[in-house]
Amino acid sequence: MNEKLTEKNIALISTRPYEKNIDLFKKLKNKNVLLLNHPLTEIKPLQNYAKFDLILSNLNNYQHIIFISTNAVNFFATRLKILQIKLPKNIIYSSIGPKTKEVLKNNFNINVYCPNEDYDSEHLIKNKIFNKLQGKKILIVRGTNGRETLKSILEDKGAEVDYGECYIRNYLKIKQKKLNEEIKNCSSIFLLISSYNSAIHFEESAKKWMSARKIKFIVNHKKIDSLLQNSNYKNLIDKVIVTNDLSEKSLLDLIQKN
Repeated sequence: MNEKLTEKNIALISTRPYEKNIDLFKKLKNKNVLLLNHPLTEIKPLQNYAKFDLILSNLNNYQHIIFISTNAVNFFATRLKILQIKLPKNIIYSSIGPKTKEVLKNNFNINVYCPNEDYDSEHLIKNKIFNKLQGKKILIVRGTNGRETLKSILEDKGAEVDYGECYIRNYLKIKQKKLNEEIKNCSSIFLLISSYNSAIHFEESAKKWMSARKIKFIVNHKKIDSLLQNSNYKNLIDKVIVTNDLSEKSLLDLIQKN
């Protein structure tokens, strides 16, 4: 995916999984932006779906189902198809972010609740559909190694919460030596982080990372901005750009303006 450095003078380091950068790479092909793929996470299917398939066979036990990510929707939809299970219509469906909502609606043609802004668990549960949860059963569809925040909030409201974990999320380290070589001739460096969990992992593993270079961070949540600004490596921050729109066009516009 990486092109010759001499043809580019702006680096965009993407920490998203490789497959999420394919369209972005095509968009940047004839631009002066070098897209560098250094994922902080990798997504893999489970080795055994017996537990998850059992949950899918009993979806009618739940009053709410919440999807954490587009990966959660995609693996969920694949298993439903394999098992030939139809999605119940009498359940309330929610998602953390708008892209996940879009993928859900495209797959199932259902109504999906989602925060209007500030796409996180805390803002999702402010919706009135979560006002009376005592005794309600809620399924959270997600990957392994996720945060416990949403489950804790829902249980505090009296809900019974299960996880439907349908993929593996592994955290990766950035190859610092390789990256430093790739960016050595770049005059401007942008780094894209689109997951709070990835930001935490980055913060824990990058204390001395590129300490001599100033970086413009592009993030999709104020919580990531706050984490970066209060981190041990805040000195390498040029600026943090917060945007809800991580489309290829939006990213290119942000880079050109900053």
